[in-house]
Amino acid sequence: MSLFPDELPALDCHAHIAPDVTDTQIGALKGAVVLAVTRTPAETTHALRRRDTTLVWGTGVHPAIPAALKAFNPRQFAATLKQTCLIGEIGLDRRGSLERQRSVLTQILDAARNEPVILSLHSSGRTGPLMDLLTSHPHPGVILHWFLGSPAELKQAISLGAYFSVNAAMPDDTLAAIPLQRLLPETDFPASRRTTGAIRPGVVHPLEQRLAQFHNTTPRLIRRRFWQNLRELTTRTQVLDRLPESIADWALEA
Repeated sequence: MSLFPDELPALDCHAHIAPDVTDTQIGALKGAVVLAVTRTPAETTHALRRRDTTLVWGTGVHPAIPAALKAFNPRQFAATLKQTCLIGEIGLDRRGSLERQRSVLTQILDAARNEPVILSLHSSGRTGPLMDLLTSHPHPGVILHWFLGSPAELKQAISLGAYFSVNAAMPDDTLAAIPLQRLLPETDFPASRRTTGAIRPGVVHPLEQRLAQFHNTTPRLIRRRFWQNLRELTTRTQVLDRLPESIADWALEA
């Protein structure tokens, strides 16, 4: 039986969850499906031991965390791609050495080149250099997290086939400028909880309501569009079959 849009669970494509989260705490997410990004190789090691039905754990090296960059090992990172279909959080950040961040990210993109994965990318303060790197190292699974680039950079990202995970703290003009068929929801929990209105991962209804107004539709149909976008992205990257079965089923039914 096909699911109606209001039966689809909330989808959160970029949030931070501690890898020692309990079943009770996961239950408090009220069925939300979350792409749980990690910040450091050590956090990844713990996260990838888990087997959750509504959480997809990522392998990450956050560009603004010097200890994460220092701990990065290309061989060990490549090995994690056999355990997960999500790379994140990775990217570039205004804080720290651009040369060091770019070196790590280049090695990550090289490791991901022929892998069935999706990538959640951070670009705060260094959107231009990130666009340059993605142009020279393209990948079909790019999701730009909390993207605040210029109109020219947005156009470039769209031409590269990127998707965008957006949240309720982002400005109206940015949300309205991104094509609906490239949008995915996020909370970036616990960052900016006051501005996103997300008291926990998966609280995306404020975003769904705003987008429904922009596109003259309903929050239910916005949620359905999110799931359709996830299906299209994971199908083209051969990730769909690597998702937990329940998540893949929801994507297929959207």
